[in-house]
Amino acid sequence: MSSEKYVFYSTIIASFIGAFTGSSLNVALPVMGVEFGASADELGFIVSAYFFGSSMLLLPMGRVADIVGQRKIYTIGILCFSVISVILGFGNSVTFLSIGRFFQGCSLALVFGTSMAILVASHKPTERGRILGSSVTAVYTGLSLGPVVGGFICEYLGWRPIFFLTSLLMLISVILISRVKEEWYGGKDSKLDVKGAVCYLMATPLFLYGLTEIDSDLGQKLLVAGVVLLITFIWWQLKAPSPLLDIRIFKGNKVFTLSNIASMIHYSATFSIGFMISLYLQSVCSMSPSRAGFFILFQSIMMALISRWAGALSDRISPGKVASAGMAINCACLFAMSTFSEDTPLGFVVLLLMLTGLGMGIFSSPNNNAIMGAVTPKEYGTAASVLSTMRTYGQSFSMAFVTILLSYYDVGHVIAGSYGTFLEASEMCYKIMAVLCLAGVLMSLARNK
Repeated sequence: MSSEKYVFYSTIIASFIGAFTGSSLNVALPVMGVEFGASADELGFIVSAYFFGSSMLLLPMGRVADIVGQRKIYTIGILCFSVISVILGFGNSVTFLSIGRFFQGCSLALVFGTSMAILVASHKPTERGRILGSSVTAVYTGLSLGPVVGGFICEYLGWRPIFFLTSLLMLISVILISRVKEEWYGGKDSKLDVKGAVCYLMATPLFLYGLTEIDSDLGQKLLVAGVVLLITFIWWQLKAPSPLLDIRIFKGNKVFTLSNIASMIHYSATFSIGFMISLYLQSVCSMSPSRAGFFILFQSIMMALISRWAGALSDRISPGKVASAGMAINCACLFAMSTFSEDTPLGFVVLLLMLTGLGMGIFSSPNNNAIMGAVTPKEYGTAASVLSTMRTYGQSFSMAFVTILLSYYDVGHVIAGSYGTFLEASEMCYKIMAVLCLAGVLMSLARNK
């Protein structure tokens, strides 16, 4: 095989495993809770710890990769992920698993901060939409198969083999990328902005943790500290001789700037849909977790089916216009979801899930194509890191917003047949996310002018 094929298959496998690991562990969390006697909040930190680790290192390691080599950092990332996964398989407490997931997030930051850059750099510009579409398809396929395969493994073998399986599959990615001798740089002779990196490493966890705990005094203080440090980071980047994030990449580049903002808005508005639908199906519709997971699967399947086609389409049609159409579909679906009640036909719910998956698939690949096509090859590493950061922040915003809203409506525990004010809270949640998505559509359309 040629080098571009090795890069392609290695990054596709890494994208699949990154998504598969998270979605399969969501199914295993209740089993872990029983084994370790953990509360829902403690189990939730296993998920949050991953986001903290990933978001902290995306920008710094993207810059390091520009200096020392993107393929090298990518390889270190997938190797570390494989080793950490094996260690996690021997976990004996929720604290151990949370710390391990934090370091898994750190290792995947090395992967996702560089994979898109080397994928784009190793292929022709005319193939960019198609290969990025394939990468997004791999992510959504991992999200789709995770609950199914993970649930089967967990039911018959326990949760530990999930980590061993993901480690084994990721080693295949290591073998493939080891065949590639070519290296890509974004600024080989540059110096690392250590002050900026330290500031960012401190700001991100404070900001994200404060956001998730905003209803407490400690959470509010941490959030303010995080915002101050982020502002300080941006100020320093404007004057640093060799900035961690060259702010000039945004100046005068409307397509890059608005596409990244559109990405963050899109994930902020749509990431928590699966969580809200899961609560609705299990509480209002009195479904079992496995049956609810089966219906949610329709959304992921649509994403996987449409992403590669949408990416290829964006090679022929303006990617901004294609992405805007996808976000418009999601906006309409969110407004429709705000009408859910005890009497909503299940077929209508499934239809909206499929349409939401369609919209997400149409948006993601073309939007990524627009972002990577708006920069020069030497800026691929920075662009990929910024895009991944926007996605992570959007996902964190989405879950934090839903948590805050459910707390405001005092929803409490939602169990089958006893959902209290959940429908009232979900109606408001979907309406606000729909308005947010509409703002994203306008932002997405503005880049085409």
